Amino acid sequence: MPVPQDFHLCVQYYRQPTPTPAEWERDLRHIRRLGFTAVQLRPQWAWHEIEEGVFRWEDIDRLMDLTAAAGLKVLFKFFLESAPRWLFIEYEAGRVAPDGSKIEPRARGSFYVGGWMPCFDRPLVWGKAERFVAEGVLRYRDRENLLGWHLWNEPRSRPFGDCACPHSVELYRNWLAETFGDVNKFNERFGLAVRKWEDIVPPPDISAYYDSWLWRISRAHAVAGRIERLAALVRKYDSRRPIFCHVGFNSVLQPSLIDTSHDLLTAKAVDVYGTSLAHWTGDFHTFFQVDRPAQFSNPEYSREAYLYSLQARWMAAVKDYFWINEVYGNTWNYMAEDFSGADIRFMLLSTISEGARGIVIWQFKPERFSEESITSGLIELDGADTERSLAAAEVCRARARAPELFSSYRPDRAQIALVFDFAADMYSEIEDAEDLSRAGTVCYRYKESLKGWYSLLWRLGLAVDFVPLEKLERIADYRLVVLPYLHLLDREQAEILERYTLGGGTLISAPGLAFRDRRAWVQPHRPGWGLEELFGCREKYLKAQAETRRVEVMGMRLGARGIIGCLEARGTGVDLSGGGGLLVANRRGEGRTYYFGFYPGVSYRGSGEKGYLYLAQVLLAESGIEAECDLEGPLVRVRRGTVAEAQPAAFVFNYEQKEVEVALGGLPPRKYRCLITGRKVSSTAKVKIGPQEVLFLVPA
Repeated sequence: MPVPQDFHLCVQYYRQPTPTPAEWERDLRHIRRLGFTAVQLRPQWAWHEIEEGVFRWEDIDRLMDLTAAAGLKVLFKFFLESAPRWLFIEYEAGRVAPDGSKIEPRARGSFYVGGWMPCFDRPLVWGKAERFVAEGVLRYRDRENLLGWHLWNEPRSRPFGDCACPHSVELYRNWLAETFGDVNKFNERFGLAVRKWEDIVPPPDISAYYDSWLWRISRAHAVAGRIERLAALVRKYDSRRPIFCHVGFNSVLQPSLIDTSHDLLTAKAVDVYGTSLAHWTGDFHTFFQVDRPAQFSNPEYSREAYLYSLQARWMAAVKDYFWINEVYGNTWNYMAEDFSGADIRFMLLSTISEGARGIVIWQFKPERFSEESITSGLIELDGADTERSLAAAEVCRARARAPELFSSYRPDRAQIALVFDFAADMYSEIEDAEDLSRAGTVCYRYKESLKGWYSLLWRLGLAVDFVPLEKLERIADYRLVVLPYLHLLDREQAEILERYTLGGGTLISAPGLAFRDRRAWVQPHRPGWGLEELFGCREKYLKAQAETRRVEVMGMRLGARGIIGCLEARGTGVDLSGGGGLLVANRRGEGRTYYFGFYPGVSYRGSGEKGYLYLAQVLLAESGIEAECDLEGPLVRVRRGTVAEAQPAAFVFNYEQKEVEVALGGLPPRKYRCLITGRKVSSTAKVKIGPQEVLFLVPA
């Protein structure tokens, strides 16, 4: 599959009707002057095919000419979800809710030219959409400055009901048949009494758990199927250019039940996969109100600063070659606190340090109307630069000085991994919500445990990778593996965990491991599949607690939040909580295990209590892994990697609003130069780093 050989820093420029034609030439020169290598254009179906079969491309023609003259590449992003009005008037194109009501097309957010959105499960709609894409490819495939084809902006299924028209229902039934075989096998697996596939319809709510779970997983497959078919179409007409696609909320952050995209599935058919870069770790309420923003203006910033690293490492687990496709140039509404230049600097360089091979900033100029008024602009509407655009230009200039070092940089492999399971994550959202009206939060058990564990290890200065459950055998590459809430497990997966431990690995598990099998049936003993022998304990119970409870493990007093259980040590298991049943350690073969009776990730996420960092330090030390941050010192993080022919390199981040002095531990002794500032330092002496400064160090 073709991928761009160069590292590109791009910026989104045009989606009809803004910026206006009078601004184009001046803006593109400005973009090039800042140092960007490419722009993204977003042709909208509703705009370009206002009459069926009659295409108007004059605006894109001129922009392709102007970008070429300015020395800019173009990432061409089709925008199909804004469908033309005639599609809904002349044809049966709309979506239908499970209760039979019509979901009327509308304008909203980024779909402000209207037409959001038709049912792409309808063959007629899909055929019309393919015709539009083919027209665009055929028209622009010979343009020398064309960087690649971006197939779909943030492919996802939403809302919960999505579409239950006859074509969508047929697709659901076909997926069930392909996944489970004949209907009798389906009945046997789930304990049902279905007469034939034709009797199954999408569920109206989540009260039965299993059916809403299957329905939404099937919609994730439908989304991935669209990308696969569209990729085949584009490659038919242009096999030279790379094919891009990016998710809106990646799987580890999205409320997967109602905003669904399974990254592993969606990424398969494209050359370059990426994500929009969320800038908050809690819930989204409005365009100007989000919970727990990872912005320097947030007094609790240090508790959220892990967010950009987390998203990049998840993308690396999905596809080795990945981009960050929407780094927001500012906050989402003029009433919200603006991003600072430091915010932009840390977003860009955090993701690059974790292996991003290209970045798109959304967007050059703020929007001028609709929900996204004065949203995300890197510069001002009048064309004036901001501290944000100047911070981005610093990175652009560094890239221009050493493009081969940016394109060749690779982060070092982590020693630690978290296992993420898309299906278990979705089921956890169902289980915690119980009712559809309460779904949609991203603060349910699985998500909070995962974010809490990642942020805890990140705060210790450690690199952390992800292993998708579908690729569980990858855990063999790591010294320590954390299972944040792996409650759906089959026998084969349990055996992989056991082999890993017998071979010398360390497993740390939150409660609920193999609580259910992959049918989502509760196991008679927990953890199931014989894992009680591996972990040396059995769960006696798990109970929700309204208040924080003080617990003692390994001699440390900690506040435990959420659900707390009780473990019974068995066999060679040793209770490390003074008989409290809250942490059991065991040795098996060459490895070891730790099983918690409460959720350290959830508890740390909720409180930020420093005691959890010291507890993690002890567990890591027993596996031969040392923390790399001084917990009593300033928050400074070093991310090591290599450039060129395996030459040592590192990014050094100072999260403090003051100058700090740090040692560059782990870097081979020699002189280094910073690609951003040009200054030279030695790894054998302490280095002073300015407030909120980032160094990208390569051999001098």
